[in-house]
Amino acid sequence: MTLRPETGPTRRQYMRFAVFIILAGLGPVFSVSAQTQSGDTVNALLLVDSAATASGREFRKYLADNGVRILNSYPPHAFLGYVPASLDSVLATDYGAAVYRTRIADPASLSGYGENTLFAVSIWNKRFADDVPGAPQAAAGFRVQQAPKKGEATVLSWGEMMKADGYRLQISPDSGFGSLTLETRLTRNSFEVYPAFFRNGVYYWRVSGLMTLNTGERREGPFSEAFSFTISKPSQPAKAPLPAPALPGNSRLKSATLFWDGNPAFKRYRLQISPTADFASPVLDVFTDITAYKLSGLPLARETTYYMRIMGADDSSGGTWSGASEIVLENPGPVLNDVRRPARSR
Repeated sequence: MTLRPETGPTRRQYMRFAVFIILAGLGPVFSVSAQTQSGDTVNALLLVDSAATASGREFRKYLADNGVRILNSYPPHAFLGYVPASLDSVLATDYGAAVYRTRIADPASLSGYGENTLFAVSIWNKRFADDVPGAPQAAAGFRVQQAPKKGEATVLSWGEMMKADGYRLQISPDSGFGSLTLETRLTRNSFEVYPAFFRNGVYYWRVSGLMTLNTGERREGPFSEAFSFTISKPSQPAKAPLPAPALPGNSRLKSATLFWDGNPAFKRYRLQISPTADFASPVLDVFTDITAYKLSGLPLARETTYYMRIMGADDSSGGTWSGASEIVLENPGPVLNDVRRPARSR
């Protein structure tokens, strides 16, 4: 449907529409990431062909009765807000309105609606300036470097993705990822898998890109296709199982480095951090050969309780998990010798 703007609205129509906005409690909102009181986010640009229709009582009632919430208005034709997808065809057929849900590639085609509409289109298109990158592609350097020697790491790597400031990695014994052996967030585009912590067999892995929008919102792109690697460890004589590491104490961290007590029986550690004590969906699941790990760059909120646990391994096999302990990243303290001083009270 191609909309053609009608002749300019009268002053009375403008006033009627302004009264509608005030009465509905829909004053202008200056961020397209705003929410309605019911939690609905902006998801559409609504362009109404007729200014008379846009300001008409029937149209206003239809919007209100069907869950439409106007958050930004650019009268007489353009409006930003929440529009249920089921209304698109009815709005077009019955009210001569177009609902845009993706970036408008040619804003100039709507210039006949006036400067307010073009401004609305500009605001709307900025919503897509930080589009989430697509799925990582096989051509982007996916590689599996198998461990050349016993106990050494198998390295999974992929090309850096434009706009991504992190990645989500999943490893599964199932090509459909119905169950997960490991899931973690990473700031780099590679990951070392240590055979001691895995059973022999074929494993599948995939990654998605993570990015942070200008608003601070974090978004995730789709997963890549699945790739595979093989863990094949030589058989070992029976031996006593490795002990569980000591339970780490609850910690409030002033810096973004986590420490725990070591054990000479372990050559490496597996560390998990999760928002829940059941570790159903860890934020972090990594391996290290030291008793410390830097948390910088990970999506951990400050002054929020997370749970950690560790597992030890020798060259051939892993032990059992420690108990879970709580960690909290504290807010940074005041900067020493800060030149800013609080205003002196009078």
